[in-house]
Amino acid sequence: MGYNFKKVENRKIIIESPRLQGLKITFLRRYIQLMEEDVTFVYLDETWVYQHGVPVRRWVHESDRRGMPAKIVMNEGRRFTILHAGGKFGFLENCLLFLDSNNDSRDYHKTTMNGQLFRQWVETQLIPSVNFINGKVVIIMDNAPYHSVLAEQLPRLSWIKSKLKFWLAQKKIPFGDNLTKKQLWDIIKPLLPSTRKYEIDELLSKSNIEVLRLPPYHCHYNAIEMVWGFCKPYYNKHILKQSSKKSEIKHLWIEAMSKYTPEMWTSSVIHCENIIKDDWQRMMGNTSVKDIPPVIISLGESDSESDLSSDEDDSISDIMQDDVLANRTLNVSMDPETSMNETQGNIGEGQQLCVDDVEMCEWMNAENDIETIIVEVIDD
Repeated sequence: MGYNFKKVENRKIIIESPRLQGLKITFLRRYIQLMEEDVTFVYLDETWVYQHGVPVRRWVHESDRRGMPAKIVMNEGRRFTILHAGGKFGFLENCLLFLDSNNDSRDYHKTTMNGQLFRQWVETQLIPSVNFINGKVVIIMDNAPYHSVLAEQLPRLSWIKSKLKFWLAQKKIPFGDNLTKKQLWDIIKPLLPSTRKYEIDELLSKSNIEVLRLPPYHCHYNAIEMVWGFCKPYYNKHILKQSSKKSEIKHLWIEAMSKYTPEMWTSSVIHCENIIKDDWQRMMGNTSVKDIPPVIISLGESDSESDLSSDEDDSISDIMQDDVLANRTLNVSMDPETSMNETQGNIGEGQQLCVDDVEMCEWMNAENDIETIIVEVIDD
């Protein structure tokens, strides 16, 4: 499977559980299948920028060079949350959502965005834009809570016995009247993965749009992460400190996006697809995706019988806060003037790119944006 048992020198690394490996294989299998069909992939994600930008370099007095300089409290101003989507064709037209999220929390996953707002964006902006694309469309997105609102509440272990029975009766699943709560749960639990349906998936399926969700920890499969990794430094470099109007800030962000051409989008998609194919080869060898039967694995259930609410799914923001995903870091220039080819040329063979952006470096360095790109290094 591409893993070696070796000393890790006290470094925090990903230990992929069987469940995570199953989710990963399921994603890889389906993505590669779709690559062989005539489909259009659309990648969506959220990011954020600050009113005054986030400088990555500051003058440091020589007395501080022997150690880490004191942290500087920066007046970043208001934060703006951004939601967009695109693919090899570039950004989808009329699909930008630009929100003023003026609050103290740095985690926009838990504040600005919510399931209702995301659904409204999908209904009023995403679907109308996607309808102009000929052929089948597949949406690639992560499992943030607002992406994963359940279409129907699922049973959980805390439910009383009569409520579990009512759910089974609704689904026309036979059960004995004298069964204990534990026995009822043993009947229900295997059914949960196949009955777990997401509101957004159901909505998009009505427009013949498929949703393919990223496995946890794997934002580097999403091509839009590389786009953000270009646009945000451009914005931070050009933002004027006196800018305060939302219209001015939005205009600069649109300008940053315009610099990321369809050709660069195509390069990003190809880069991510090469990672996907390499991961399949490393995990499955020469096994064809046609030889692996589909497996239903719930994104919202752990291996244990948790009493957590069933509408709380694994999201990158929830599961990564205390984990460092990299064995090492690789400094790569993210100057917007640097071409995509030059940037990708700095990524070593066998290293998986995950751009310093929304998901990753916020938890690695919660106080400041940094230039370091986090990579997962896997020794063959």
